[in-house]
Amino acid sequence: MSAAALDADAPRVPPGYLLTTFEYDVDDPIVWPEHVHDEHELLWSAGGMARLEAEGRVWAIPPALAVWVPSRVAHQASAERGARVRATYFLGGGPHTEAMPGIVTGVAMTEPLRVLLDHNLQGTLDEAARRRLQRVILDLLVPAPRESFELVMPRSPHLHMVASAILADPGDKRTTADWAYECGLHGRTLARQFEAETGMSFTQWRILARLQLAIRELTHGRSIVSVARRVGYRNPSTFIGHFRSLTGQTPAEYVRGSRADRPTSD
Repeated sequence: MSAAALDADAPRVPPGYLLTTFEYDVDDPIVWPEHVHDEHELLWSAGGMARLEAEGRVWAIPPALAVWVPSRVAHQASAERGARVRATYFLGGGPHTEAMPGIVTGVAMTEPLRVLLDHNLQGTLDEAARRRLQRVILDLLVPAPRESFELVMPRSPHLHMVASAILADPGDKRTTADWAYECGLHGRTLARQFEAETGMSFTQWRILARLQLAIRELTHGRSIVSVARRVGYRNPSTFIGHFRSLTGQTPAEYVRGSRADRPTSD
């Protein structure tokens, strides 16, 4: 399906089924404007990087992760050139999704979940087999908010300005004191306000912003050392440590897994 062919109002799940997946292969960078729909949604990537904004948060979506969006929650999505974005929609209401939270949250994109979602795209399944498959998919949905690359955006205009600038260039070398000076604040005041509005320290927030960009750069085939420098690390070992603490993998392991997920050509 064309990446631009997104109808926010039309029902997607066919009658008699629990879910359906739409494929959006992105030729050029794209933004899907803010919208809502009656179905729940699982936004995931079969390759490349997508991003979702909802409820004052920004979520990076590499192939190892997905984001659950409950029905009627306003959200905006975007994707980079070459991304293979997948949106799985789930029938709203009923007991089949009641185990999932009523807020936007991360979901671990495990190999069994990915394989079954891909299998559900096949047109050769009979109706009974497809319904059984979809019930198993629902059982495999596991919220994993700590693994979801979630960035809470601060509400105050001056802090929002700082956060937006860091997202635009996570490798920016300005210190907390530098940013505080630009806002007309003491460094401790900026740090205290930032943590109060985002739930994490200014330093932790910057690390996560850096790792969002790092994921994208790594999937483009750039070296670990060049990516570390691009996102503001002088010492690649520090970058590797931060990356492993968030994803459970080293950058090299992540890249190998990402390449294994790509389709091969005959």
